[in-house]
Amino acid sequence: GDGERGQDWTARARQLPAIPNTLPEPISALLQGELYWRMEEHIQARSPSSGARGAVAGAMAQSSPEAATLERIGLFVWGWPDGPNDMESRLAQLSALGFDSADYTYPLDDRRDAAYWRDSWFNGPLPFATDGVVIKQAERPGVRRWSSSPPEWAIAWKYPAQQALAEVRGIEFRVGRTGRVTPLVWLNPVVLEGRRISRVSLGSLDRWESLDVRPGDQVAITLAGLTIPQLSEVVWHTQERSPLSPPPPQRYHLLSCFELTPGCESQLLARLGYLGEQLGMQGVGEGTWQALMEAGAVTQLLDWLDVEPRQLQQAYGIGEATAASLTEQFQVARSQPFSAWLRALGAPPGSEAVRGEWYELASYQREQWQAVPGVGPVRAEALVAFFSHPEVQRMAAQLNQAGVAGF
Repeated sequence: GDGERGQDWTARARQLPAIPNTLPEPISALLQGELYWRMEEHIQARSPSSGARGAVAGAMAQSSPEAATLERIGLFVWGWPDGPNDMESRLAQLSALGFDSADYTYPLDDRRDAAYWRDSWFNGPLPFATDGVVIKQAERPGVRRWSSSPPEWAIAWKYPAQQALAEVRGIEFRVGRTGRVTPLVWLNPVVLEGRRISRVSLGSLDRWESLDVRPGDQVAITLAGLTIPQLSEVVWHTQERSPLSPPPPQRYHLLSCFELTPGCESQLLARLGYLGEQLGMQGVGEGTWQALMEAGAVTQLLDWLDVEPRQLQQAYGIGEATAASLTEQFQVARSQPFSAWLRALGAPPGSEAVRGEWYELASYQREQWQAVPGVGPVRAEALVAFFSHPEVQRMAAQLNQAGVAGF
């Protein structure tokens, strides 16, 4: 997971020999760390594509991994938010508890600085794969300031990423839920750090225009943080420049494309995917919504409220059992709380801080929204525009007729 959302591996973790089920002394502690794949004399500079991360994830996902596989998984504890404030005490107590954090944590000085250790561990043997070093402040605030995001008292210094040369085979302009247009570069697949990469996002239209990427170009691909593919530069432009017509960004915004009209396929699909997530629909992903859109069963954001099982079965890949499961998920979504429905419809942040039903929020003026904590002038304008938009009001009336609470 990412520290906030992920998979529950507690049951499997209790089977790992590297994680003690009992400690030498009773303590209540919040420890942060990561699992690693045990290796012998691994030199990162020589074998950057070790596949160690995938090996751990695969072993943890197995239904019945062998004992030998579980023994290959180690635990490296690198954080103790509610532990002693000074580094020396933290490391000493972690060692006493049976963790080996102190074996790979060293103070920096004029004789051995961060560059020394980074170079030593990159070119020297270690019992696990690494992607860089982390430089930490010795003393830090306690657990009251802890969060799952990277702390301000630590910085990661990654090893240099390898590059791969790839040929561009196409450019796709995808419109997201909020109307942002993102260019996707489709590549003839290349392998980098053991990963097969066939597409990369450019992030914005401005970057695409500055790079002027076209089919046939040769581009350099790297891995940001050794995980996220990114296009670092255009190495060679093909002489034949294929004409491309990106969608006009001014056409798309927070209140566009609630209905399937020409040019709205991408944004409506993104809206449906986001709605399904916010309403807790299980097993209803982008592929399902795409099939329902292509079959004509869903052409507006809330069409699924009244869709019949026989209509669902007209979509590609949806049989009787899948249609029944979808119908069940659609019924469950109806009972979700009002705040979840506001998020699902795309209400700007701030509306969840106000207690009240739809008709009350729809009557709020800009000054009233600005009185809500965290809502400034720009956000207030966006909230007024959302609740007064004809399409949004039509959907609110539809939800009222469907008996959804709050509308």
